[in-house]
Amino acid sequence: MNCKTYLALPHVIAFTRWLASELESPELFKHQYVNRKTGVHWSCSSLYNAFEHYRWNHPGNARLDFAPGTSAFSNGKALAALGKDLVAAAGDDARSAAAASDVMRWGGVTAHNVDWLQTNKVGLASMLQTIVAALDAGDERASVLRSDQLRFNAGMTKVYSLLCKDFIIYDSRVAAGLGWLVVKYCHAHGLVKVPRDLCFPWAKAKEDKDALAPKRRNPGGDGFKFTGLRSGHHHAMWNLRASWLLSAVLKHPDAAGSRFQQVAAPNDPLRAMEAALFMIGYDLGQEAEAPYQEYSAEFAEKILAAARGNFVEVSADDLIAQLDDMLAKARVPG
Repeated sequence: MNCKTYLALPHVIAFTRWLASELESPELFKHQYVNRKTGVHWSCSSLYNAFEHYRWNHPGNARLDFAPGTSAFSNGKALAALGKDLVAAAGDDARSAAAASDVMRWGGVTAHNVDWLQTNKVGLASMLQTIVAALDAGDERASVLRSDQLRFNAGMTKVYSLLCKDFIIYDSRVAAGLGWLVVKYCHAHGLVKVPRDLCFPWAKAKEDKDALAPKRRNPGGDGFKFTGLRSGHHHAMWNLRASWLLSAVLKHPDAAGSRFQQVAAPNDPLRAMEAALFMIGYDLGQEAEAPYQEYSAEFAEKILAAARGNFVEVSADDLIAQLDDMLAKARVPG
């Protein structure tokens, strides 16, 4: 399927129109969670507000002359420098490997990825150029994208996002945020299952399998099902579709007045949308459709204490009462 064919599908057209018209909704996209590492409570009142509250603690890079930071502006500057370095490395295997490795360090995905880049350094520059050309051509059926040798994962999506035109980073957090939007679209249109063409695959968070307060990245629930994300062609295909879809939303006439359109360098509207989904997708919370429910402060602290290894006894009655309260809030119409 190519870009034109995908964007002409009925549910894709409907989703594009719906999200473009709801971008500035003050109620529909409220969300909140507690960051497991810091214990900080994060919330947003809208999609754009999620971008305003963007945080990613990135390292500095002396070679590329950018400092460590956490804000959208700081990360935007870092990505601009990393992207420029990747482009300048074109045709040079060693420089391409170094530039891509720096992208992995920015994104916190060095494990296995940097080793792979070094092991496959010979021919790397040519491979990147070939894959970028296929992605920019907008045809997911391209032979290079269907190859069993294609390396496409949470690390390489960051590299290709900096080399391609209008191509988002599609990692587990962005995938979770996009799926969360799809479920809201389904509710708004009275659908009982996720349309095949909007079934964006999800991936688990990087955490211990026995985590006491696991982050929810699967947007499914209540009859809505999403498939798991697989590396290689599957990841590339859905990365393309997500990029086409969000680009179409931002280009839709109903999105003309959105604050996303006012995002300036070093970021841009599409990167800002990706950043908003990244923040929302950290933890989707309860499966019940409750866009802005909240744990009690006391109960949240018990969860965080357990996550830090400071176990606090929580009675079964307390747990059930908290869950009952959240479910009751989820059922309140509004």
